[in-house]
Amino acid sequence: MHDLTSDLTWSQQEAVTHFEGPLLILAAAGSGKTRVITRRVAWLLQQGVRPSNILAITFTNKAAKEMKNRVEALVPGNKVWISTFHSLGVRLLREYAHRLELDRNFTIYDMEDRNRLIKQAIEAAGFDNVKFTPDRIGAAISKAKNQLLTPERYAGTSADFFTQTAAKIYAIYQKKLRDANGMDFDDLLYLPAMALRLLPDLRSELDARFKFVLIDEYQDTNAAQYEIAKKLSIDHRNLCVVGDPDQSIYKWRGSDIRNILDFERDFPDAKVITLDKNYRSTPAILRAASALIEHNTQRKKKALLTDNPEGEPVRVLTFDTGLDEAEMVAKRIKEAVLAGRHTYRDVAVFVRMNALTRTLESAFVKHGVPFQIVKGLAFFERKENKDILAYLRLLVNPQDNISFLRVVNEPTRGIGKVTLDHLQNYAEQHELSLNQALDYLHRIPAIKGKAVAALKDFQKLIHDLRALTDEMPPEELIREVLDRSGYREMLKSSADDEDQDRLANIEELITAASQFTSEDGTRTVRDFLEQITLAGDIDNWDEQQQCVSIMTLHASKGLEFPVVYIIAMEQGILPGERSLHRDEDLEEERRVAFVGLTRAMKELYLCNSRLRDFRGQTLYAIPSMFIQELPPEVQTIDLGSHGGRNPTIDAYRVGVTEPSFDGSAGNHRSISAPKTSPATHQVSTSTEPDGYEVGQIVQHPQYGIGTVTSLSGHGALRKIKIRFAVGGEKTFIASKVQLKVVKKRNSSDAS
Repeated sequence: MHDLTSDLTWSQQEAVTHFEGPLLILAAAGSGKTRVITRRVAWLLQQGVRPSNILAITFTNKAAKEMKNRVEALVPGNKVWISTFHSLGVRLLREYAHRLELDRNFTIYDMEDRNRLIKQAIEAAGFDNVKFTPDRIGAAISKAKNQLLTPERYAGTSADFFTQTAAKIYAIYQKKLRDANGMDFDDLLYLPAMALRLLPDLRSELDARFKFVLIDEYQDTNAAQYEIAKKLSIDHRNLCVVGDPDQSIYKWRGSDIRNILDFERDFPDAKVITLDKNYRSTPAILRAASALIEHNTQRKKKALLTDNPEGEPVRVLTFDTGLDEAEMVAKRIKEAVLAGRHTYRDVAVFVRMNALTRTLESAFVKHGVPFQIVKGLAFFERKENKDILAYLRLLVNPQDNISFLRVVNEPTRGIGKVTLDHLQNYAEQHELSLNQALDYLHRIPAIKGKAVAALKDFQKLIHDLRALTDEMPPEELIREVLDRSGYREMLKSSADDEDQDRLANIEELITAASQFTSEDGTRTVRDFLEQITLAGDIDNWDEQQQCVSIMTLHASKGLEFPVVYIIAMEQGILPGERSLHRDEDLEEERRVAFVGLTRAMKELYLCNSRLRDFRGQTLYAIPSMFIQELPPEVQTIDLGSHGGRNPTIDAYRVGVTEPSFDGSAGNHRSISAPKTSPATHQVSTSTEPDGYEVGQIVQHPQYGIGTVTSLSGHGALRKIKIRFAVGGEKTFIASKVQLKVVKKRNSSDAS
């Protein structure tokens, strides 16, 4: 039997050996929380708790797999249920399908297929899908589901036209989902949460089944996940939640930081344990991260302590352009590797959004720096693979109309759009799936001749393949689909080189399926489809590969690297432009930056440039306000030309980054360089109280650079509110304050 506590700190021991009752573990970055959770599971098993009575939930498949492996090493052969929230939802929905009046062979739609169905719902509702795009409506529906709002309740949240329109489309979309026996990602949380809320017998049954519930990353839970956690912990109040309010970075996905901040309100008798010893980073990195996050108010204060050596200072690197930034980051990494200081695998480059990876890719290729971009399972999103997966989905769930439409004429069978429109109209009128409607082709006079024969052939193909679904492993079924459908022959006989690449991709899909079943011989085609659909950003990341990892700051959560570069730390990118007008949004952006800083173990480089090509424009940039919030010990290194002073760019260094605030360019000013000469701009002092606008970048003699966030009043009483990089938000009488703003000659303020 393993000694589970001898190598733990006193706080970690307390967390592991707490037995019954609610427990809040505030785990600072790098404080060994995974070790604590896995030891706690093993300790509960040692106390005689049955494995079937323990449920451990985390947020990524990678974290769940690591947790399973660690518990298995401590207690071999245990059968503890460890999964992500979404995987838990799928399993509950399939297991209790009969009680929830569901077909357990439901399809889980990815974002692309979800948007196709929403587009159909928009058209069915009679709305313009240019004004009401699937993305926009989809975001509204997702938010409603995460808040556990039915279409009717969502309609009651606001009387504005968009909400009322979205609610109508939401209702139609849900019906289309059910008719197709489909689920979207949000349903995997929404439906279990609603079931636990509305079905008392099921709730008490599951509460008794899962007597001990452990939830990792609790700061990232949304309303649906919160409901699931609460409802499973009423009769047996052994809920252990682990998290860090300073790392709550998924508000855009519905997470609510109040769930962890208010845990003691929900469970007044909760034991609270803080893990503040950091095992990952150097003191220099932790001081920088602490100084940054202390500017937030929505948090539970804690120190970041470590026994690690002091290490290198944190460095801010400033470049002339975004291209220079990418080039010099690539060179610096290569030089460090050639000098033997690091391996490529030691290094990660973080970006605020995937759009910023393009220049990095070019520079890394140019300088021969191996890299991988970590952004989900793009391999499975290629057309040819999506086609084959759609065949598999249709075999598992014949009601899946989205998959039917994708493959019915792939490869081409002479079934045109007009024919499919007639089939869809008949199916909708008679409340049938498209697959079922094939039985009634004789009743659809508009479909005739070759089209009837082609549809009948397709129907037989699906029928014959479906008979093989339960008796074949996924890789064998894929081979059958490829051969019997003619898909393989279509690519094989093509003279197009790209089609040969597509064939190679499908062969790789077979390999992926084979590897999936080799891990567990009982896995089915449905399991394979589920694994692909629920995959996260980092599930396809090969951490053993000798290359630099490039990923978003969000994807970096939970990871660690000896060397970290964060690029484009500029106003309007990090923090994002939209966050500058609301304190809670700005605090979330600061938490995103904090997560990036605390991934670094030994070296941390924060990069910014004066000029950046971004979203089709050349932009003048100013350093992120977060850089200004770092301690004075952080080293600032100017790697620009002319000894850090580029005459062309230097004219703009103080105030030329006047933002457009059109929601697209961020807190930058777009230009058409080099057509516009520096002489056409000037930094001038304005004292006209009505001469200011929200969104302007201004300079105050005491507080430095700031952004105008609001204006109120008129004339001599006009007030101006400014958010400064250092000093926060200040309010002034507009006619009294001396501010420098950037103006174009012979024009009004540029926007």
